[in-house]
Amino acid sequence: MKRLLLTTLVLLLPAVAGAWTHASDQRIAKKSAALAPPDLRLLLERYSAEYERGISRAQAEEGTDAHRYFVVSRTGRLKEQIESETAITIAAIRGNKPMSEIIERLGRLAHLVSDANNPFHVSNGDARLSLVHDDFEQYFERRMSKFATVFYGLDQHFTMHSYFDKTFARSARFYPLIGEEYFGRGERTSSQFDDRSTAFGVAAVSYSHAVTDLVNLYYYIWREAGGDVRSASVMRSGNLMVQ
Repeated sequence: MKRLLLTTLVLLLPAVAGAWTHASDQRIAKKSAALAPPDLRLLLERYSAEYERGISRAQAEEGTDAHRYFVVSRTGRLKEQIESETAITIAAIRGNKPMSEIIERLGRLAHLVSDANNPFHVSNGDARLSLVHDDFEQYFERRMSKFATVFYGLDQHFTMHSYFDKTFARSARFYPLIGEEYFGRGERTSSQFDDRSTAFGVAAVSYSHAVTDLVNLYYYIWREAGGDVRSASVMRSGNLMVQ
């Protein structure tokens, strides 16, 4: 009966699957923009429509291997996509490309970094979890208003490759914890989770890490493109609560 319940739930969920929901992406992007270097923050606000369009276009590509990187098998192109899109964005700023194009690329990066903080995009070792993939992402959106935005600080020695290696490894460690929530005490759905559950903790921490990772990436892009990042000195403190 419980297996039937889970299968029925999958059939009832929205057809667009495989990512945090659009509302979740939007909140991560908005909170990250608020913590971006001041000059960049003003541009993200001015070109908010383009920022949103970048998020939407990236989300429309979900289902391809460009939006996942499975740590154990080292398959998928998500890490490659983040690095490539970052390099293109830096070159576009240096080359005085239209700001609308640049901000749209930053929106695309917001989605990709969110993917990197989604345990389902970095691990696939438990076949049972394929049944609850969408359920967990819908749960993430439903509980999002309860998440505190914790900014863990700028990495003073940020380098693309090693920084995101840590991101993917961290997200992969959360994957079996989600399995325990759904299957460790019999089969359950997210409607049975409370705000003291491991599932809530994983979702909340993944959210704050997505914001932190994206802010780190925005500072890196702005610095490499020759922008003013003097505010970095006051952004290195960790565990800051953001309104």
